[in-house]
Amino acid sequence: MIMLVPVFLPIIGAVLIWCIPEQRRALLNGYTLAVLGISAVFAAAVALGRDQALTVWKLTDQISIALSNDGVSRLYLAFITIVWIAVGFYANGYNAHDPSVRRFDCFYIATYGVLMGLSMSSNAVTMYMFYEMMTLITLPLVMHTMEKDAVAAGIKYLVYSVFGASTALLGIFFLAHYGTTLTFTAGGVLDMEKIAGHENLLLAIAFLMIVGFGVKAGMFPMHAWLPTAHPVAPAPASAVLSGVITKMGVLGVIRVIFYLMGVDFLKGTWVQAAFMALTLVTVFMGSLLALREKQFKKRLAYSSVSQVSYVLFGLSTMSAAGFAGSLLHIVCHSFIKNTLFMAAGAIIHQTGKTEVEDLTGVGKIMPRTLAAFTIVSLGLIGIPPTGGFISKWYLAQGALTLGTAASWIGPAVLLCSALMTAAYLLTIVIHGFFPGDRPTVEGTEAAPVMWIPMLVLAVLSVAVGLFPNALIRFIQTISGALF
Repeated sequence: MIMLVPVFLPIIGAVLIWCIPEQRRALLNGYTLAVLGISAVFAAAVALGRDQALTVWKLTDQISIALSNDGVSRLYLAFITIVWIAVGFYANGYNAHDPSVRRFDCFYIATYGVLMGLSMSSNAVTMYMFYEMMTLITLPLVMHTMEKDAVAAGIKYLVYSVFGASTALLGIFFLAHYGTTLTFTAGGVLDMEKIAGHENLLLAIAFLMIVGFGVKAGMFPMHAWLPTAHPVAPAPASAVLSGVITKMGVLGVIRVIFYLMGVDFLKGTWVQAAFMALTLVTVFMGSLLALREKQFKKRLAYSSVSQVSYVLFGLSTMSAAGFAGSLLHIVCHSFIKNTLFMAAGAIIHQTGKTEVEDLTGVGKIMPRTLAAFTIVSLGLIGIPPTGGFISKWYLAQGALTLGTAASWIGPAVLLCSALMTAAYLLTIVIHGFFPGDRPTVEGTEAAPVMWIPMLVLAVLSVAVGLFPNALIRFIQTISGALF
């Protein structure tokens, strides 16, 4: 029953937050962090505790709402909780003068509970239910300002997300017929006797499901919601959208490939080739668009399009090394990208500047914020000893096991992307700390409640690179059941 607490406590807490007057900012902030903190304790207990499974509601013999804490669930529970607490503190400073702070806190808390349920889903039906709930409950975060651009971005986010989830639901229908169960099972659930003669149909269904979940992960050609939503959403929302919500699309892809369809069924087929091609196109295209983009948060949004597809590329190799690299990059990118968006939000909040070319000298007035930005930028590029270097090392190793043209095309694309990442991030750092004779931006350093969470996540992103063995061993226990 302990698994129900991190799911339902935040949702109930989100409802009760409306009992607190909007004017009681200190009480709202304390209540929000208290609900998240208590929920996080129970999430940690589930992540660190023994294996368990819980059937919450059995609708039919084949359909049930059920939770469990396998290795993938534990990993997701851990990094989501760390990020959610950090961004929660940051939001208190960022939203200090927001007249609708209670509404933001309500949906922010509720989203955490839904993500806990999605992470612990033990079957396809439960995952789909929480996946759709996630879309609906994060929509108000995107549309928070309720300005014209924000509403338009929210509608686009909703349309893309519903389309992607619908293709996933179609796949679940077919799996209910051609599979032995809808419960996630290492190696897949396909009934080989039933699918005999229908292999091409099942391959097409697998591809549709991968593309459907890839929508939330920002994979080409369904990536356009990301650069539209990020510039208009508040910085705390942008941070978790990029650092966490996109990873839930990745979670869907992981479950489809490794726990429903099975690697043995997909490896070497056109599905693997097409999936890998889409990921590499997305990696290169996202980096190129980020390099050309002048708007600060939109540049980071295109960066997310590219970097999340690093994770998808690792999964597309369907190898132990590529799988390990993907899970490592999920964690590293989450710490990194949340920090980047928090830093961008703090800079915009303190200076009012939204264009990259207007940030000259920002390191002089906001040294702590830009220092955090610099540290995680090195991680995103993949420079040792950051965690980004370790994850990309494993991704490249996964590609080299393929024994096809992709074994060199993949690493080459990743290298080109890394060079473009250095160009579009380090130019901000260099001009920020070394303005030269150019006019400099005016403003003041962000409040400690904003820059301390950034530095904490930045340090964690480096710690993963300095001390990766424990995390690697944990990931290898997950992959051991799959390969």
